[in-house]
Amino acid sequence: MRALQNLLHKLKRVKFRPPVGGLENVFIASLLTTFPALIKQILLLFYSHIRFRKALIMKKIITILSISTLLFMTGCGKRTAMGADDELIVLAALEDRGAALSILGKIFSDTLYTPAPEPYYKAKFVLPGEIEKIRNHPNLIVISVNNDLTNPGTRLVKQILPEKTYAASKNSQKSFIISKDVYAKKQTMLVISGSSTEELVEKAQEIGKKIYNQFDQQFIDRQSRFLFNRARKKELEEKIFNQFGFGLKIPWGFIVVKDSADAKLFWIGKENPFRWIVVHWEDGMVIKDQEDAERFSRQIPKRFFNHIRYVDYKFSTKPVIFSDWSGWRVTGLWESVKEAQGGPFIAYTFYDGITDRTYYIQTLIFNPGLDKYLLLRRLDIIAQTFYVEKDE
Repeated sequence: MRALQNLLHKLKRVKFRPPVGGLENVFIASLLTTFPALIKQILLLFYSHIRFRKALIMKKIITILSISTLLFMTGCGKRTAMGADDELIVLAALEDRGAALSILGKIFSDTLYTPAPEPYYKAKFVLPGEIEKIRNHPNLIVISVNNDLTNPGTRLVKQILPEKTYAASKNSQKSFIISKDVYAKKQTMLVISGSSTEELVEKAQEIGKKIYNQFDQQFIDRQSRFLFNRARKKELEEKIFNQFGFGLKIPWGFIVVKDSADAKLFWIGKENPFRWIVVHWEDGMVIKDQEDAERFSRQIPKRFFNHIRYVDYKFSTKPVIFSDWSGWRVTGLWESVKEAQGGPFIAYTFYDGITDRTYYIQTLIFNPGLDKYLLLRRLDIIAQTFYVEKDE
């Protein structure tokens, strides 16, 4: 660059006649005619300078790409966990499966009656040596119930856990270890390790609810992502809020079955399989205790649906915190009075002081002969998005 500056300085001291008329091409031609050698040197220096600058730029680009690739591989390279959110992959030795079921039964005991019992979470056993095949599943559980290192479950636990943690687990100090995103993003991994089945069953009884809540929160997060991060009916959501003073997130595929301010009813549904969400409201506080909540709930199908009713079997009304409201969670079975149809439902009833209304939100599914829990739970997640005030 210094040599180029020197040449330009020399060029400034050379006197020449500027072209007549200021035509640029004539000026350049006169320069090339008068100072051919000098112009050649200038052009060569310019070319060399450009090549040098390009080399520096390319070097910087390569460095940036290398760092970015390294960061991606070490930090962001994990894929999102894939698999059924209501399925638990249990890695345990073949001879320990009975013990594993006894332990897990103290943690994952919730059952949906449809009316046939359907567990919320289904355990699927995999041999410990096959962990590489299922390592990206969202729910992983690894179990060791003894100190025998010839046991494949125990060997896998020892391989996974740090040495001190493994020793502590076998000394009853830390038998249940939960980790997040070990092999994939949005993944929960539970390692259960102890010296006896009896000891682990007792501990599972004690802390099972805390462990269950962590798996269940992941279930909600992953299913919410599935339901709402794709296409949503935002125009419909806006219309509902403007018309009725409340709203909820509505995934694509749902249609309005009925909306009536006079009947105080908003009803959306979806087919294949058939499912619906209904919001009904009454002005003022019409429920003050659990008895009121049950009576109010049982009136709904008779008033609005005519052909269905709630049955007494497994009917339950329990206190609950629904979003920010104290209310009651109503669960049980519905049946048709005209046809051989029925299935499970989940509903909530509560009073809201902002709108001065008592709300009843019902979710219901009809899916004969097939699993119902996952679909009903998705409806429940949609219901939980209910609001009467928009976020700022």
